[in-house]
Amino acid sequence: AADASLIRHAAPVGREASMHWYLATLGGENVDHVLQSEVVGEGGESGVDWLFFASGRQKLNLSVRNIFSAREGRGEVVMKGIAQDKAHASANGIIMIGPQGTGTDTYLTQSVLMLDATAKVDAVPALEIKTNDVKASHSASVARVSPEDLFYFASRGIPAGEARQMFIEGFLGEVVQRFPDEAAQEEVMNALQKKM
Repeated sequence: AADASLIRHAAPVGREASMHWYLATLGGENVDHVLQSEVVGEGGESGVDWLFFASGRQKLNLSVRNIFSAREGRGEVVMKGIAQDKAHASANGIIMIGPQGTGTDTYLTQSVLMLDATAKVDAVPALEIKTNDVKASHSASVARVSPEDLFYFASRGIPAGEARQMFIEGFLGEVVQRFPDEAAQEEVMNALQKKM
C-alpha cells in the first residue's frame, strides 16, 4: 500500500560484545517493523526490549529474530504491547540457534493486551535450535480488558477513559522503565500519552 512504512534494523554482535535494542513502535497506518540481531562471536549478548501500541484502524506487523551463530551466546527478547479500537497488531518473535551455538542461554517473552473486543492481536513466538546443550524458551500471553474490569474502576469513581490510561501506563510501564535513561523513558511516555 502507498501509505505503508517499512522499518528495518540489523546488527552483528562480536566476541564478548553486547548489543541491547530498545524499540517503541507507537502506531502508524500500516507499519512493518523488522529487527534482526545476530551473535557471531563467542560469548556475545543480544537483548531486545520492544513495546508497541496500536489504535484506531492501525496495523502493526512486528518481527524480531535473535540469532545465535557462535558459542556461549546469551540474551533475552521482551515484546509487550497494546491494541485498542479496531487496530491489528502482530508480534512475531523467533530465537534461532545455529549449529555453532552450543552453550547459548536465551529466552523470548511476548505479552499483549487488548483494550477492546474489536482489537486483534497475534503473538507468535518460535524457537529454531540446531545444536544441543542450550537453554532456550519462549512464552506468549494475550489478555483482554473486560467490561467488568472497567466497572471495577467506575465503582471507585474512576472514569472509563482514565481507567484505560491506567491500564496502558501500568502494562507498558515495566518495559519503559527498562529503557537506558530517563530522557528516553520520558519521551516514550509522552508519545504514549499523545496516542491515548
